[in-house]
Amino acid sequence: MKQKIIFHLALLLLTVLPLQAQTKVLTPEKAKPDETELRRQSFDKVWNTINENHFDLTFGGVDWKQVREIYQPKAISAKTRNEFHGVLQQMLGELKLSHFGVFSAESQIETGEFGGGIIGIEIKMIDKEAIVSRVEKDSTAEKAGLKTGFAIKKIGDKTTVELLERLEKYLAERETNERLKQIYRERTLANLIGGKPESLATVEVLNNKNQTQVFSIRRYAVKNEMSESMGNFPPQEVVFESKKLDGNIGYIRFNMWLIPQMPKIRAAIREFSGAKGIIFDLRGNPGGVGGMASGVAGFLSSERISLGSMNGRDSEIKFIGYPQTNPFLGKVVILSDYGTGSTSEIFAAGMQESGRAKVVGERSTGAVLPSVFVKLPTAAMFQYAISDYKSPKNVLIEGRGVAPNTEIKQTRTALLAGRDLPLEEAIKQILK
Repeated sequence: MKQKIIFHLALLLLTVLPLQAQTKVLTPEKAKPDETELRRQSFDKVWNTINENHFDLTFGGVDWKQVREIYQPKAISAKTRNEFHGVLQQMLGELKLSHFGVFSAESQIETGEFGGGIIGIEIKMIDKEAIVSRVEKDSTAEKAGLKTGFAIKKIGDKTTVELLERLEKYLAERETNERLKQIYRERTLANLIGGKPESLATVEVLNNKNQTQVFSIRRYAVKNEMSESMGNFPPQEVVFESKKLDGNIGYIRFNMWLIPQMPKIRAAIREFSGAKGIIFDLRGNPGGVGGMASGVAGFLSSERISLGSMNGRDSEIKFIGYPQTNPFLGKVVILSDYGTGSTSEIFAAGMQESGRAKVVGERSTGAVLPSVFVKLPTAAMFQYAISDYKSPKNVLIEGRGVAPNTEIKQTRTALLAGRDLPLEEAIKQILK
């Protein structure tokens, strides 16, 4: 996250500084490299960066020198720049890790232009269907009558199958993690439902009576700060929710680990000091600021607690939760699903392995690598991970995810009935 911020600041400086110059210095114009030279430089940049900086000296068992021999001829013979970038992505795919990619304007997924407007729903892929899994209170979707469990069949005049068709080809070439594929599908559809505030989103659904129903829902501007974008997708609205459930159980849900969330999380934990337990709902939370996991853990233990470590070629970062004054010592349950990634996985793995919390729901994403972005000579953005992550018991979470203590999946039938099966199980875990 820090590296991303630095990168954005660098772009800002490059944009602003020339405008401040008072004197224009004329210099001979240098000849621009031709396309072949730009591609050669870009290929070398990608291959050399991995060769010199990959956190695993064995490259996960991949013969990286042989990879160069295989992909360099393919890259040189690519007919278009888009095809060239695709070859680079295929080469990075040999590592079978998240946070490695090449992103360019001409290879972006067509997800529609995001105009800052939403209708207030979350989508979950259940049995290959796009299901409304949450409807935010007081949202235009709620007021229009859209309910959890409704299956989205069309957005505008296109079916969800048609809208995801190009994405499926993209994922087949670039992604091996099935849980990440689900996230891409959900966020693509959410993007297409979004648009300019005050405009109408037309959504055709299969309702609770399995009848086709069409909604025209007015989009509204997001109510609070936005998170940074993720890959090809627009930013998400930052969500925080805390409440007391029946049985004297605290419930905390947030969808991004961002610094402004920390005071809210801390206050909520303090508020539930006399509760039997606290449920942290991290379903769909893709991560954020890694150090926050240690900070939250410190409010939940009377002893020093390890959340694992990140290791690069020449570096190690340990995640340690140091006990705070009057920590909450009741039961803790963490809700996870395939959208629970990065910092959420660090928190879940550490709390689970220390015995401080139980994890309920689905296996997490398995995408826990910190990464940076650099610009290639061909103008594409190159993302690469700079270290791995191992849990306190030295388990690699990348690609594997955090396995729940109790596995239970949400179903469309339950959502139609207004039930949240994983949450119900988490409540049972605390009350037993």
